[in-house]
Amino acid sequence: MIKRRTYFLLVWLSALIVLVVIASVLPLLNYSLLNPSLWVSTNQFIMTIVLLIIVLSLFLGILVQTVSLVSTQVIRLKLQAILKNKPIKDNHEEDPLLLQLSDKVKTLTRQVQMLDNQDLVNREEIVEGERKRIARDLHDTVSQELFATSMILSGLSSNIVSLPQETVQEQLVLVKDMIESAQRDLRILLLHLRPSELESKTLVEGLELVLREVSDKSSIVVHFQHDVNELPKLIEEHLFRIAQEIISNTLRHAKAKHLDVYLLQKETELQLKMTDDGIGFQQGADDKLSYGLQNIRERVEDMAGTIKIRTAPNKGVAIDIRIPLLKGKEDECDSSDVD
Repeated sequence: MIKRRTYFLLVWLSALIVLVVIASVLPLLNYSLLNPSLWVSTNQFIMTIVLLIIVLSLFLGILVQTVSLVSTQVIRLKLQAILKNKPIKDNHEEDPLLLQLSDKVKTLTRQVQMLDNQDLVNREEIVEGERKRIARDLHDTVSQELFATSMILSGLSSNIVSLPQETVQEQLVLVKDMIESAQRDLRILLLHLRPSELESKTLVEGLELVLREVSDKSSIVVHFQHDVNELPKLIEEHLFRIAQEIISNTLRHAKAKHLDVYLLQKETELQLKMTDDGIGFQQGADDKLSYGLQNIRERVEDMAGTIKIRTAPNKGVAIDIRIPLLKGKEDECDSSDVD
């Protein structure tokens, strides 16, 4: 439509130019453009005018296209310079919109670089924090248990002849229990050191793998119920890391016998609920747990979700996380929601 208007305007402009030129020249030749005999008797004259209009229209069309191509090429080169963060000339001939675009691109580039640098610093801090936490856990659990075992065995070896048989037997049973406890704590630490990324797995596959290891390497009975469709990868990654943190806390602190995990998708939200029958805790009283729960809350907030934690001493823990979804599985029945 725009091209048709352009061509029509070019033809109209060409006709106007030709008529103006002819109207200016004919009086010099003692002719008048308003004389009817000139138009009736002179077919060649009319054809000449038509040809002049056509030729002039073509010339103007080529001129307009050339100017348009040159302008487009200039704008393209300037846009390429802007995308490469190269400066463009700041003078009155430049389009102010291009100058504004150049400034905005530079500002966004600086902001992205600052965010990338901050993200790198945060990642390094997280890795360093994890290293310190693992070293602390090793010292507080496995290292102390092995040290105590070594001391008991050393005492037994130096006094085994003089000690009663019942005392030796009791000490050996104690050593056996301490070694089994150290093995259990070491398995928990190794489980927590699993990669936190799903890689090529879905969220359900990743959780099944982790929960299977929990069931195999501990005395906890695991129940996993899921009903989900395809989820955004970022949400899957966040929820997988959240589940890992909760499982780690359960293994290290809860002394639970059962762990129930529910992953249910509805039309507008995704629910992850994890409950255990362990010793529970008083919220805000345990710094180690508070640190882990704070990380979980931050991840949930990143997804614009909500989290509810219900617990009390000797009452277990229930963590209910809801993440909003733009698209999801249709909720056929409200009873599918785990209260």
